[in-house]
Amino acid sequence: MQKIKLFISMLGFLFIFQSGFAQSSAVMYNDAVELMRQKKYNEAIEMYNKIITKSPFYYEAYADRGNCFFALGKNAEALKDYNTAVSKNKDYYLVYYYRGIYFLSQKDYKLALNDFNKTINIKPNFAAVYQKRALMYEESKDYEKSLADYNKSIEYDKSDAYLYFGRGRVYLQLKKFTEANKDLSKAIELKPDYAEAIHERSKLYWEKGNTTLAISDLSKLISMNYKPIDIFTERGNAYYQLKKYNEALADFNQLTTVLKVSLPDIFIKKAHCNEALGNNDAALKDYSKLIILDRNNEDALIQRGELYVKLNKASQAMTDFKRALTLNPKNVSALKGRAKIYMYQKRYDLAMDDLDEAIKIKPDGEAFYMRGAIKSIQKDKKGSCEDLKAAAALGYEEAIAKVGDLCP
Repeated sequence: MQKIKLFISMLGFLFIFQSGFAQSSAVMYNDAVELMRQKKYNEAIEMYNKIITKSPFYYEAYADRGNCFFALGKNAEALKDYNTAVSKNKDYYLVYYYRGIYFLSQKDYKLALNDFNKTINIKPNFAAVYQKRALMYEESKDYEKSLADYNKSIEYDKSDAYLYFGRGRVYLQLKKFTEANKDLSKAIELKPDYAEAIHERSKLYWEKGNTTLAISDLSKLISMNYKPIDIFTERGNAYYQLKKYNEALADFNQLTTVLKVSLPDIFIKKAHCNEALGNNDAALKDYSKLIILDRNNEDALIQRGELYVKLNKASQAMTDFKRALTLNPKNVSALKGRAKIYMYQKRYDLAMDDLDEAIKIKPDGEAFYMRGAIKSIQKDKKGSCEDLKAAAALGYEEAIAKVGDLCP
């Protein structure tokens, strides 16, 4: 009887000890989770280490410590902890979910899919896993399956802006633009400062020709200071397309003077804007800045040369056209430009040589028109009309306007 009482007493002590031990680990675990929530990953890892030392069977601690390692970019340690958690409890659905996210980050779609499917098998109503699997299918370009998973995710949670943004991206890939616009707009409605969704919608508007709406979205992004180089470039291009040159120039100036962008396309368009606004000196400076950056830029040399022609600066224009032809002897625009200078100088034979070469390289309405003008000066009416008709056939407007009167 005495032995039985002693045994019962020992069991009671063991129960109390284990309960206290478990309670202590649980308290520490909650503290570790809070540290992880605050993104204090190293401190959380130290706490998880203590928990695992006390309770080696604590599979949640391994899984969460794996998340801390993953957040710190320590991938090998993260994967080891996820695998250990699985070995401790093969029915713990969250660790498959965490490991699936890890594999997704490594672009290992096969292993990610395997873990996401295991998560769903254990916990079919776990909404988050459908979103991650949708993202996995999206990245691997299986858009129909991705769409199905985004639909499933939205069934579980109709208030998550990210889900609508994700489904909107997939609709874009499937060329379902009306549905894409609806989802992107829903995402923005749920989260008005959702910059990524606003940007994606601006690109959709741009692609569908709704330039004004694209500009509206881009302006919102500029007010949010979101990717300023990209957004000022896109809005500047949109204004440029609408021929709103003052607004375009303001955006391009922001890029070159404040954001210190030195892209050829920006300087070319700045120059075009300044030319259109009659700011010829500023346009010349823009072309010159570009040529300093890229002395072999044929387009910049030719366009600066053409502006010099307009300004009756033949010597500077000739220098630019010759430089362009040195870079590319078959550049038709440079050949026509040099021919204009020769015509201005009344060196018609040299002009004809350039125009003959340009037409041989590529039949060009302006080249035929110019050659026809020289033939007219040289009293070759038949040859002049032949060239004028050829220019008109190629759609050159000045030739179309004159051919009826000059060539019956």
